[in-house]
Amino acid sequence: MNNRGQMLMVGMMIMIMAILIFVSTLPATQSVINTARQCDGLNCPGYVDPDATGASCTAANSSYDSSLDTNALSCTILDLMIPFIILGVLIGIITKLLHGQLVDSPQQQGYSGQGY
Repeated sequence: MNNRGQMLMVGMMIMIMAILIFVSTLPATQSVINTARQCDGLNCPGYVDPDATGASCTAANSSYDSSLDTNALSCTILDLMIPFIILGVLIGIITKLLHGQLVDSPQQQGYSGQGY
């Protein structure tokens, strides 16, 4: 029986489960990033608070405010954070799958012939 094929299938199942768990954490990560992008944080241009009701940077409206200073480099890094995290995780999982390291290989069991 070929154990390599079984190990590959189990590895692919583990990879799919890991990706599903990782994808389920993305909304929480996006929420944390959006908190940093608000006008009382980095004040990133283009950020629109979904709960915006006021006209300036208040607790009710945390959208971009052009009258405040902004840090464009930090905003760019925040915009690229999620895609880079996704690429890193996918590359890592696929590499582990190709090298057969997602699943432990079965150990040979038997009598070694040596006495105690």
